[in-house]
Amino acid sequence: MPQVYFVTIDVLIPSQALQNCIMWSTVLISDIKPIVSRRFMNRWWLHLSLLLIFISPSVFAQGDIIYTRAFPGEAYGYYHAKVLQRAIALTPEYGERNVVPHPQPMPQARQILTIRNGDAHVMWSVTTDQRETLMIPVRFPLLQGFAGYRVFVIQQGKQSQFPHSMTHAQLRKLRSVQGNDWPDFEILRANGFDVHGADWSDWFASMFAMVQRGVVNTFPRNIIEVHNDLVRHQQRNVQLEQHHLLRYPNYEYFFVSPSSPELATRIRRGLIRMLENGEMRELFLEHDSHKKAVTLAADPKRKVHDLVNPSLSYSLDYHRWVDDPERAIAALRRNP
Repeated sequence: MPQVYFVTIDVLIPSQALQNCIMWSTVLISDIKPIVSRRFMNRWWLHLSLLLIFISPSVFAQGDIIYTRAFPGEAYGYYHAKVLQRAIALTPEYGERNVVPHPQPMPQARQILTIRNGDAHVMWSVTTDQRETLMIPVRFPLLQGFAGYRVFVIQQGKQSQFPHSMTHAQLRKLRSVQGNDWPDFEILRANGFDVHGADWSDWFASMFAMVQRGVVNTFPRNIIEVHNDLVRHQQRNVQLEQHHLLRYPNYEYFFVSPSSPELATRIRRGLIRMLENGEMRELFLEHDSHKKAVTLAADPKRKVHDLVNPSLSYSLDYHRWVDDPERAIAALRRNP
């Protein structure tokens, strides 16, 4: 069992209890209470967060494939995690491996560092040219390119401020918010939008709060995630805008540590087998949020505003793989 430490400003304290209970819901710290001053104990949650960030990957079983995530629990990234697990399960010739989440949820920038440092093996993210130099991309668009289709979350009762006749130039003048480490932040800014970059927060609560309070006019969300977001934040005074859709080339891939090219090959081969046996299509369409995204993307009542994506130098012709899996299979085979 590796040694785990509880860190404060003044002391470095081995904690045997923490070795045996690295869990999200319960972490025992009774063994350190007698020797840590009251002013530090009042801040133990902060210290716990710092501790979990620096847990050695050796706490995982040897051979585990570790993926990063933005939030704890199964609600976030269930589809991505399931696809990854099945891709590994369908490639037994590479050896038996368990697929497990990293215990610390983190923003995208921290995920990239964790992958590059070798403390995890896989993450999923929208791609950019720069990200593809930092990690190994598995160029399969997990969300069928819908990461680049964005609708607006707006303040409840403000739909009249977004008429169908609203022009692209008028939309750009509205104050919007995106995560400050999301590629979409740079894309919107490059297209002339007045966009504010917000820090990471639990389920993007701070961004929805900014819309609710009128600090910003819109929170552009991709059409895959927006419906679940609105359910999660239904207590807030926000709604889905009904007339407009932003669209730009944007693809969400699995990314692998630069030190694990064989893992990228394994995932790619597993995805091919999932496309061939129909499992990939079945997994995508079993989610209501995905079905709703297909409907939103094809909604003839919405005015489409096409944007450029300066962070990505190419586009794909196989992103709608649900309808044409053979084209995606051929592309994956060309990209060893």
